[in-house]
Amino acid sequence: MSVHKKPDGRCYVSFRDEKGKQHTKTFGRGRQALKEAQSFDLKLESERKLGIRPSTQGGLEVYFDQLAQLYTDDRRAAGSSNSYIYDLKNLINNHLGPLLNIKPVDELTYEDMMQIAGYYKERSQSTRNRYFVYLRAIFRFGVRHGITKNNPLQNWSKKKEAPRKSMLTIEDLRRIISHAGPHLKWALEVQWHLGTRPGPSELLALKWENVDFGKGIVSVFATKTGDWRQIPISSEFLESLRSRREQAKSDFIVEYNGRPMKKFRRSFDTACRRAGITYACRMYDVRHLFATMLLSGGADLAAVSKLLGHSTTYETANTYYELLKGEKERAVSLLPSIKEVERADAEMATEGAKKVVPLRSRSKMLSKNVIQ
Repeated sequence: MSVHKKPDGRCYVSFRDEKGKQHTKTFGRGRQALKEAQSFDLKLESERKLGIRPSTQGGLEVYFDQLAQLYTDDRRAAGSSNSYIYDLKNLINNHLGPLLNIKPVDELTYEDMMQIAGYYKERSQSTRNRYFVYLRAIFRFGVRHGITKNNPLQNWSKKKEAPRKSMLTIEDLRRIISHAGPHLKWALEVQWHLGTRPGPSELLALKWENVDFGKGIVSVFATKTGDWRQIPISSEFLESLRSRREQAKSDFIVEYNGRPMKKFRRSFDTACRRAGITYACRMYDVRHLFATMLLSGGADLAAVSKLLGHSTTYETANTYYELLKGEKERAVSLLPSIKEVERADAEMATEGAKKVVPLRSRSKMLSKNVIQ
């Protein structure tokens, strides 16, 4: 099974049915026809891999775990990151799969989805949103490729999440670093100077080849936007990088005994506890603090947006503006006093009254100017 083109440009798929008889399905010409042919070919391949039998209604009895497996394979083939695949598999195997394999996907309803939401009601809204975003992507994949016909989350929309307030200060960050182990201390130093997202997406993916020691620039690839960004670094941090590179045992800037690190959650929580941090804190708050200190110090919004790897300056302003202390007060202080305006109007009215000539004097002046 594969997609081919006839001499006249029409796309077609050749395949054999369960009895071994050869068939050809033609889809016409153009980009849309090619997409339809590819979807049909993927549907046939899915049936072959999963051994799906036709139902009495003529459809396909596809269960959630089967559809999710196809989606995972598709994402892996498309080049999705290992962290994304890992999170996806964990979510399917440990959370969603056991609840959704009760009946075929085409028989699932929106009420079934709401039961899942109720099952995880103790989780945060952001966690439930994340679960449903994954689910919607899987259902859309099935419908788009003709594997299933039903999307029980077709009319679902993401629920608004309560904004999380970052309370980390520069003083607290210094205390955390002073109580951190050597590898976490170095990871925090790197994150602080580059403002990266923590974890395998950016911070732990950094390699020595990303450092331009001559220009003093580190290139960071953002998997979220699919773009590279260049971060200028201070001479002090550049020297730290030089020293670390001489001791490095792998290609990764943040490593442990020659192996790349995967996460710091447990060690970071331990450092926070030892530092006496009583509020909820996470490594992502270091990135928030990076942006806040730059903006509150007067850095250009567009420049900070580029350093953070945001797609637009609107995202930067919408995320971090409320963290800037005194900005609203400073803006309001630029507004002129309304009393000053009233006083100026009164003075102008007084000056105007002095220049007005009385009516009687005006009549005398006119009488002198009558043409004889």
